[in-house]
Formats: sequence, structure tokens, C-alpha cells
Amino acid sequence: MEAWSGEGAAFARYSTAHGPLFLKYLPAGWQDRRAYRRVAREEAYLRRFAPLSPVPHAPLLHAALDPARGHGHLLLRDLTDETTGWGAFATDAEREEALRQIVRLLAQHHAFWFGHPQLSGDWSWDRERAIRRALRSSTPPNAPAAARDAAGQAARLLPELLGQTLGVTLAHGDLHSGQVLWPRRGGEPVLIDYGQAHAAPLGEDLAHLLHVRLDPPERARLAPELRETYREALAGYGIVLSRTQLADEERLGLVLNVLTTARQARREGGSGVQSALERVVEAWHTWDAGQGVSPRNAQ
Repeated sequence: MEAWSGEGAAFARYSTAHGPLFLKYLPAGWQDRRAYRRVAREEAYLRRFAPLSPVPHAPLLHAALDPARGHGHLLLRDLTDETTGWGAFATDAEREEALRQIVRLLAQHHAFWFGHPQLSGDWSWDRERAIRRALRSSTPPNAPAAARDAAGQAARLLPELLGQTLGVTLAHGDLHSGQVLWPRRGGEPVLIDYGQAHAAPLGEDLAHLLHVRLDPPERARLAPELRETYREALAGYGIVLSRTQLADEERLGLVLNVLTTARQARREGGSGVQSALERVVEAWHTWDAGQGVSPRNAQ
């Protein structure tokens, strides 16, 4: 039906007698070990974790991985015709309601995996590794002073905040509006693209959505309600956090996102990741305006 290449993989859709299929693959000529690791990570999630979770996903039908050559593919049921994406929302009111649905879905995902025994081995949280990576984090050589300051402050603050976190869940790792599909006939949204899934403290995904993906004016307008929606949804699944506790988890998530985005900007340097770095740095330096305690106290 169609084929295209995107960031980190190539894709194709097929119409078959057994129903529509979606292929995600690494072409033979690609030599991208990072892309291979993401495809392998998604295969592991869809095979091992997704069948346990109540969060809707696109079912994995077949997979093949060749670690020696860095090739692989995932074959999933294609949900294109039965769902819509973010682009279908035409008004601010529709988009804001969609964001509320996303954070409720995120809360369901986090609550299910919070402290789950399956988060072990390669899927366990390694606090010391996170600290070692933070100490090695740096911004691109030409990064503005605000970005360099944010990365340095975040690295210094990380060990303290990690000691205070309430627990670990399974983070999606790249949450944004394009990672969710809405069934045309109603029902729960579908969370897709698990290539960066990993164990992490509770606030990492929420901070990514609010501070990396939303522009500052959107964040100022929408973040308070989205936080409360997430907190209330978590409580509905049995994880009760005060507003102060959630703020602490989000602050730790912001630290992790500052460091991750800084590493990515140094490695890749594209305009998209540079814009993400600008947004998360701005969020870092204005945290006190919305939460009362500034990350700048890490100096």
C-alpha cells in the first residue's frame, strides 16, 4: 500500500487476505547500531511485556533480529484504518482533551508497571549507572551558557533526588502526541512505539511530555491541569501521591530529561533535538515559577 523511511527505521503498510499489516524494519544498507537497539527493545517489550499490560498496543505478529549485522524487522497488525492520530484534532479544545487522555493512558501504564517484578535483569533500574551517565553528560560545544548551566546543575542534583524517589516504573521513553492512536469507534487510546522503553523513576515520562514536548506558552497554560489529571488517574489505580510528592517526582524527571536531551544534542546536533534542548533548558530555569523550589539551588 505504501512505504517510507523515518527516524530510526523504515516502514511499510500491506493489505493482505489476513488483514492489514504494518512492517517496521532496518534496511540492509543501514549501519545504525542505535536504531537496531531500539528495534530490539521494542520487540522485547511487545513480546514479553505488552501481553501482560492493560494498556492497548498494536499486536506483534512476527519479528526477526540479526544482531551481528544490525538488521531486523517487526510485523504488527496495522491500525491505520481503524484509528486516528493527533492530526485529526482540529480545535484547541479537542487537542487539550486529547492531551488529558494521553496523561490518563500514561498513568495507567505507569501504575501497572510500578514496582512490577518483571522489571528485572536488562529491564531493571540501575541507579548507579544513571549517576555515572550524569557525570559524563555534557552539552554541545557551541551550546549557550544556559544549557551548560542546566546540565551541570542537573548532574549535581541527580544523586540527591534519586534517593528520594517513591519508586520505579516502566517509562515509555519518548512520549508525545504522535505515539498515541485513537480508535475511530471509541474506546481507549493505543500507545505505540516502545523502542526507548526502560525502567525509570515515576516522573520521567510526565516531565518529558510537559518540558520537552510542549512549548513554554503551552506548558504554562496546560501543565497544571495535566499534572492533576495524571495524579488523579494514578490514584484511581491505587498509587496515591500528594501534589508535593508528584512535584518531587516531576522534578527528578526534569533532571533526567535535561541530561538525556543534552547527550542527544551533543551526539546528533539536528534542529529538532536542538529545539528540544532549548525547551527543556527553559523549563529548568523557570521551574521555580510554577513549583516553588528552583533547580538552580543545585549550584
